[in-house]
Amino acid sequence: MSKQFWRKPTLILGILGALGLLTAVACGGGTVEPTATATTGPAPTATATSATGVTAEPTATPTSEPGPVVTETPKRGGIIRQNRSDVVAAWDTHVRAGSEANQMGAKFQNTLFWNPYTDARGRYDLVPELAESYSVSGDGKTWTFKLHPGIRYQSYTPSHPRDGTTMTSADVKWSLEKIMGFHGQLISPRSGWMKEFVDIDRPDNGIEIVDELTFKLHMIQPFGSLPNILALGYSAIIPEGIKTTDMVTRPFGSGPFRVAEHQSGALVRFARNNDYYKPGLPYLDGWEFIYMTGDAIVEAAFATRRVDTGTGNPLPDNRALWEKLIAEGKIQIQTYSSDCRPQGVFMNMHKPPFNDKRLREIVNLGMDRQGYAAVVHDGLEVPPQLWLDPVWGKSEAEVLQMPGWRRPHDADLAEAQRLLKELYPGGIEIQHMSRNTSGYMRQAEYVAGNLVNIGFKVTIQPQDTAVTFERATNLDYTLWNYWFCQTSNTLEEFFAYFITGGSRNWFGLSDPKIDGAYLELAAISDPALKKQKAQELENILLDSVFAAPMGVPEGASARWSYVRDYGRGITGYTSFGGDLVWRSDV
Repeated sequence: MSKQFWRKPTLILGILGALGLLTAVACGGGTVEPTATATTGPAPTATATSATGVTAEPTATPTSEPGPVVTETPKRGGIIRQNRSDVVAAWDTHVRAGSEANQMGAKFQNTLFWNPYTDARGRYDLVPELAESYSVSGDGKTWTFKLHPGIRYQSYTPSHPRDGTTMTSADVKWSLEKIMGFHGQLISPRSGWMKEFVDIDRPDNGIEIVDELTFKLHMIQPFGSLPNILALGYSAIIPEGIKTTDMVTRPFGSGPFRVAEHQSGALVRFARNNDYYKPGLPYLDGWEFIYMTGDAIVEAAFATRRVDTGTGNPLPDNRALWEKLIAEGKIQIQTYSSDCRPQGVFMNMHKPPFNDKRLREIVNLGMDRQGYAAVVHDGLEVPPQLWLDPVWGKSEAEVLQMPGWRRPHDADLAEAQRLLKELYPGGIEIQHMSRNTSGYMRQAEYVAGNLVNIGFKVTIQPQDTAVTFERATNLDYTLWNYWFCQTSNTLEEFFAYFITGGSRNWFGLSDPKIDGAYLELAAISDPALKKQKAQELENILLDSVFAAPMGVPEGASARWSYVRDYGRGITGYTSFGGDLVWRSDV
């Protein structure tokens, strides 16, 4: 069987028309140059040329991040404390999906690209990190990378033969193959979708070793979003031969910090890696993740400086205090669209009762989206959207004309109740799966309440994160609520959820129309045509009614003002090792 699974032999290479000139960006430490403001928006598209960096062209989004920042000389020393709720089950970031695993993994590991966003910089450059340089062939299908020499792996107990050894092209090849699901390993739920573009039908799986520090990635077509995947914390480079089972008891990495202490369910403490290949970095002595659960507990810890950063939008009871601290210049909050899409209620179309499309349409019709924004997202929701972001998706006016989104909601709810009574006069019982963390449980309780209003009898099944992912992968659910947060913020990533065999296709979708148009979408260079194609694909998904889509929340990142050069990159999942973060109060 072909390793490409669903790929067709004829591919569209129209993206070549979009190839232009990259902006060169230096990689390394030191003080960065400021720009006036920070913005958020779509991820960049890389272009076929020799260069050392990829500069994003973001679409501006309102943000509460401060304006011009006076350039300061970073100080050395101190630690940052951050809250954490996800327990470390293993040190293998390739197979994790949560943002916390990404934040922690990036402290002790590195990626081929990184996103050195800082407050002062206010930009979204994707810069080679482990790669000293790279170039792209004229046809956009071959990427040649050269690694920095002398990148050393950290040493831990129990010891391993690769402790203290230097990184090679063979390590990169192994890591990328592992991410794509080779070597008997699970495909990475976050980065594994690169396999749709890497020419894995080649004998070398599309990864050619040229010499110890040089390798080539061979693509089936030009793919400008490759750096976005390689910059994710889930794309870390580890020693050749290391498998998930090897990382149960100890980490493997070359990052700015090394694991100094791990108390399961309590604390992970990182100390500066004094053998780091970037001279003078990191500035901090260490970074600590303290386990705590519950928004109220986390916010109390932040307000009392038990943690220095890591909270999001404040709970309603704390908004006045946060506003006061902002006005006094003591804390800073950066707001952004959370990119958590697709979000909603997902129904298993492959077994009763939701193999009946009429029942799925009833759920979609009966969900109160306005109430969802108020209850689940505390009213902090971006304008009503379906799944595509405002750049590529339907307008707010178009969304508010759709069933289930129309306001007031009374008419749609009454119709859902009537249709369910016709279909199931005595009502119907369903099992409702949800992750057991606070945000997802609040979502589950709201969704379940809506279902009861329609006429369903609902039993919520709270599950640990790992169990939820396993059951979703195996289609072992009737209905579940979730939001899938985009990591690279590209159309290719979004629709990779829905292609046959996609790395996070947890819905059992297999539609030849979507599969056939996926690579075509990636190859389109004209923005208007790309938007048209994206909406055509979204309409196919909506017509299947495998889910009732819900609104997208406004995200936020808060920190005390003495924490400098800490920010959010293209998304919250881009590798963020904290190399450039420092404290002004040390």
